[in-house]
Amino acid sequence: MSSLCNGSQLTSQKDSSRNENARRRWKLLARVLQKRDCDWIIKDVSVRRFSHFGLIVPCPLPELDLQYGESLWFAYSTVANGKFSVNIKHISKKISANDLMGFNNTGNICVWPSEEVLAYYCLSNLNMFSGKSVIELGGGMTSLAGVMIAKYTTALRVFLTDGNVLSVNNVQHIINHNNFGSSIVTCAVLEWGVRMSYENAQNKYDIVLCADCLFFDDVRKDLVDTIWAVLNENGVGLVMAPKRGDTLEKFLEEAKKKFHCTLDHYYNEQVWNRHLELKNNCEYDEDIHYPLLLQLRKIYTNGIGPEC
Repeated sequence: MSSLCNGSQLTSQKDSSRNENARRRWKLLARVLQKRDCDWIIKDVSVRRFSHFGLIVPCPLPELDLQYGESLWFAYSTVANGKFSVNIKHISKKISANDLMGFNNTGNICVWPSEEVLAYYCLSNLNMFSGKSVIELGGGMTSLAGVMIAKYTTALRVFLTDGNVLSVNNVQHIINHNNFGSSIVTCAVLEWGVRMSYENAQNKYDIVLCADCLFFDDVRKDLVDTIWAVLNENGVGLVMAPKRGDTLEKFLEEAKKKFHCTLDHYYNEQVWNRHLELKNNCEYDEDIHYPLLLQLRKIYTNGIGPEC
C-alpha cells in the first residue's frame, strides 16, 4: 500500500521527487532499449508510481498468452460492477530501439491514467455515441476508449488511429480478438499535420477522442489542425489531459484560434471522488495525473459556417 502524508510533508516530498523525474524516465527508456522485462505498471518510475484511478483495471489472461505466443493479454474491466470488459493486448516485453523512434510512442509502453479516465467517461455516457462516427487520435497501443465504444455503444463507425506503426498493429490484434457486434471498427496510421494522412479518415467524424497527447511542443499545432480536419461542422472533440505544467494551457491557446473551448474539472462524479481520495497520496500528483476534459466545437462566423 502507498504511504500517506499531508500538509508540508506532502509538499516537501513532492518537490524532492520532481528533481528525479527526468533521470528515472531515462532509466525506464534504458531498460526498454536493453530489452529487459518492462512491467506495464512500471511502479519504480516517478511518473508511473501512480498507475491508474482504479476505475478500469487489468486482469492478466495467461490462457491467451499461451494461445497467441509472446504477448501480454489483459481483461480491462470496470471495477464498480464488471459490466464492461474488453480483452487488450499489450506490446511484447521486448521493444527494439527502432520501434521507439519516430512519431510519439509513449502510448506503446503503458496505459496512462488519462486514457483510463477517457474510457470510463465514454462508458458513463454511452448514448452520446449512438449513431455517431467516432475517431480516436493518438490512441497508442490500446485505443482503450475507442475499443470500449466499439464494443458497448451503437456508434455508426469507429476509427482508431496512432502515428506509430507498432501501436496500430497491436490495436489490429485487439480488434480481431474482441467481439464488437454490429459496430464498424477499423484502425490505421494517422500522423498529425500530414494532410495525406487525413485521407485515411475518408469522411468527417462526429466525435474526436484524444487522451494525454498535449505535451509535445513541436506537434501541438498539428494536433489542433488534425482535429479541425477530421471533425464534422457540428461535431465535438473530447480531449482528456492533465495540466502538466503549462502544456494544457498552451494547447488551449492554440485551440481557441479555431474552436469554442470548454474546460471542465468536474465532469464525472466517480472520477472526481476518486481524485479527492487520491489527493493525500504521496504517489499522486494532480498536475500530471488528474485529467481535465476539454471540449472543442468549431467556431461559426455570422451563423454561416465554421471559420477556416
